[in-house]
Amino acid sequence: MNLDVVLNTYERKARYLPSLLTVSPIIIWLYLCFPDIRSLEGTFISLIVGLGISLPLSTLARTLGKKEQDKLLASWGALPATLILRNNDGSLNQETKNRYHQKLRSLTNLDIPTIEKELENPLDANIKFDSCIDYLRQKTRDKVKYSLIFNENVSYGQARNLLGLKPLGMLTCIFLIAIQSFYIYNNYGLGLNISAVPILEIISIVVTLLFLSFWIFFVSSNQVYAAGVNYGKALLECCEHFE
Repeated sequence: MNLDVVLNTYERKARYLPSLLTVSPIIIWLYLCFPDIRSLEGTFISLIVGLGISLPLSTLARTLGKKEQDKLLASWGALPATLILRNNDGSLNQETKNRYHQKLRSLTNLDIPTIEKELENPLDANIKFDSCIDYLRQKTRDKVKYSLIFNENVSYGQARNLLGLKPLGMLTCIFLIAIQSFYIYNNYGLGLNISAVPILEIISIVVTLLFLSFWIFFVSSNQVYAAGVNYGKALLECCEHFE
């Protein structure tokens, strides 16, 4: 068990939190519907078990997140931070982008492509824009001094890893709803009066449905792209302060 996942800010937010969200519906259901678990000893054991599952799952989150990123790259053509430097991308004000291009030329000694050169050779343009982003990453590794960039990078990593875990998160919720439904049927019958079902069991199903809705409607490639654009913007804002 790698406790650095818990102690390191990036690891905790970008990898551990997505894995914890994946198993949370199960933990909440057990806590709400089984009184013994709500004892001090039961709560402690639940926390240990939750950590024991979530920490290894955080490694899976990273692996699946990177695989999902590779698929997105094939679709996008480059990372969002690179794409917003393209002349035909509208994520930045054109005058601001021109200013960034001019500054990056002087910082990197690269021939930043004009819109004509970009249209002639988009692959070469991507390589040069990628190089600019790599340069800015190297210059902004200080997490304290460049806290905004670090936080946006964490947000991107979190969105990417959530997308990687999305199938597992949805399957967990669907499987749990089936178990919860069977549990209620087994205890109260098919033609039950809803008032006969304990409120905590109803709450547990509602919570699971909310988690399922989160995976279906919130976790998406669009969220990953938006987080990547915000990270790219934060990186580029710093370039004008470099000499």
